Amino acid sequence: MKTKIGIIGIVLVFMSVLASCQKRLELSDDRIFDSAGLLKKDEQDKILVLIQALEKKIGSQLAIVIIDTLNGKKLETYSLKTFQELELGRDKYKDGVLVTVVNKEHKIRIEVGYGLERIIKDEIAAQIIREIMVPKFRDQKYYEGIYAAVDETELPSAKSRRV
Repeated sequence: MKTKIGIIGIVLVFMSVLASCQKRLELSDDRIFDSAGLLKKDEQDKILVLIQALEKKIGSQLAIVIIDTLNGKKLETYSLKTFQELELGRDKYKDGVLVTVVNKEHKIRIEVGYGLERIIKDEIAAQIIREIMVPKFRDQKYYEGIYAAVDETELPSAKSRRV
């Protein structure tokens, strides 16, 4: 009887560990969080292909969070907290990127991990927002603006041209 309970206990522990690992894998594969509903499913899929290509080519991880409102929170605080919660970037390189879009408040931020700060400087992130995203967003072309921003964020050192 003790043996059966011991085996059942081990199996239950193993299954719960496996389930938590599976959940973590599913979370780590998600890169687009659009609670505002700005992007269609096929648009998200196209952006995701670009994000996955970036990760495969360079290793850096990028995510996009689109919300309607900050509900009184500061964009910088929200973006940094979300960046940390998503655990973006490889541990060794700290090379994650988070694009945060706040639809109703017309705010955008590109959060860059420490390992990329020398490559994607604040000026470059601001330029991507100002010259690529904002003009497309004004025309309500959210997909085009986000896709172009992700494409441009492919890391300046990896691209032949710069913004």
